[in-house]
Amino acid sequence: MRRFYESLIRLVEKYYWFFFALLCALCAFLCFRCLGVGVIDSWDEARHGVSAYEMLQNGNFLVNTWCGEADYWNVKPPLSFLTVAAGFALFSYNAVGLRFFSALFYLITTTVSGLFARRYGKLASLLTMLFLCANYFPFKAHLARSGDADSLYLLLFTLAMLAMLKIRDNQRWLYVCGLCFSLAFLTKSFHALMIAAVGGFFLLLSGELKRMSWKRWTFFLSCSLLPILVWAALRFQYDGLSFFRQMIEADLLGRTSSGGIEGHGASFSYYLTSVFWDFDHIYGWLTVVVLLGLFCLWARPLRKKDTPLVDSDLVGLLLWLLVPLVGFSLVSTKLIWYVYPCIVPLCVLAAVFLAHFFTSVQASGGLLLALALLAGAGSVRFVWENYADNVRGAHSNDLQTFVSEQFDRDGALAGSTVYLDAYDPFLYANTTEWEQNMRLLALLEGDLNCADGGAGAFLDAEEDSLLILSIPFLADYLELEDYEILADNGQYLLIKKRSVEK
Repeated sequence: MRRFYESLIRLVEKYYWFFFALLCALCAFLCFRCLGVGVIDSWDEARHGVSAYEMLQNGNFLVNTWCGEADYWNVKPPLSFLTVAAGFALFSYNAVGLRFFSALFYLITTTVSGLFARRYGKLASLLTMLFLCANYFPFKAHLARSGDADSLYLLLFTLAMLAMLKIRDNQRWLYVCGLCFSLAFLTKSFHALMIAAVGGFFLLLSGELKRMSWKRWTFFLSCSLLPILVWAALRFQYDGLSFFRQMIEADLLGRTSSGGIEGHGASFSYYLTSVFWDFDHIYGWLTVVVLLGLFCLWARPLRKKDTPLVDSDLVGLLLWLLVPLVGFSLVSTKLIWYVYPCIVPLCVLAAVFLAHFFTSVQASGGLLLALALLAGAGSVRFVWENYADNVRGAHSNDLQTFVSEQFDRDGALAGSTVYLDAYDPFLYANTTEWEQNMRLLALLEGDLNCADGGAGAFLDAEEDSLLILSIPFLADYLELEDYEILADNGQYLLIKKRSVEK
């Protein structure tokens, strides 16, 4: 049995690139399959979509706007908006264009993480990618399949950390780390300070700080700060200090204030209990593997030649995992996507410890084979759940489906003024106002002019206009029965104001 087990390990290593390509294809499938099907979310996705849309319409790629005015609610630098705009330019105004680059960035993150982990062994590389394919929460919300800033931020955070871990090989990697920090800041503002915190602790604890010359420091600071300063100078010409003041108040002071911003406060243990000790998904199991691996390293140190990680890499990976986790746990505002960058080192560490166990431990071949099959089956199960819930389970809601079916950017109704008086499944409520996600959908589907006020405002309007109405609401506005009904799907009506009513 031992010989059979060793033959399987050799087979995996011999055909490493085949399995690597297979896992890349699996990750791409999870990222891109049914990408345009899921409901468009309000807040970050909708705000990014509307701002990117308006950037393309007005030609101003420096200032993100909302309904034509500078947006002081979503106070992020422009890089993430530009990627969404690029998606629209490539794939037209639709949900695929909105989310394409987020999906691509996660695929790249998985690929480069796997390639980097190859320094710890081919099996560690493949396991890293497999675990990232089972990474449930980023596929569920705010990352791989969502058109906002987090996927690009995760990629830049990951690249910065991988470059940091390679500084001991060549200190020029410090420049890459600095550049990734500056681009991360231009993507997600002050969240990038976590990169600086991890990097600073690493340089100090690894001793690399003492080896750096003033010339190298100068180049590093140039890479880290110059792109940010150029953007800041350009943005200052538009509205002075207004945007920067709001950045500090909302993105820094607001998120660290007592109680959390917009009611998103939680206890210190929130991320530990909701993510890293969650055994319904893969994270709790990976955490156990990492804790057992660290116990074996520290409680009974292995011989140097058997150690799966050199000291500097272990320090770097642990800092990458723990500094953002502790930092965001101390901040009063708690949102699960804040700690997405911590999941990458968790996957890498678990993969390294498992690979070392399966390739180096002297034990019964039958026992090792059974444990390997158990680990593989468990990982596949979590990948399947990710697919079933977040890919196959992606769907729109009834109101968004109705709007998508009735409007076309090249159709006769494109550019119309449209009122809304309907039940919105996203809000679980009736609304006469255009919610952010519906406003974005209206722009993408028909470049519509979204008017608030519902059926009452529609009846009072003098210009030609349209009304989307939940059918039960027709009983409250009997006069609407005299208007032309353009569409009726059993839930919603699309009503047109006749020209004679003007």
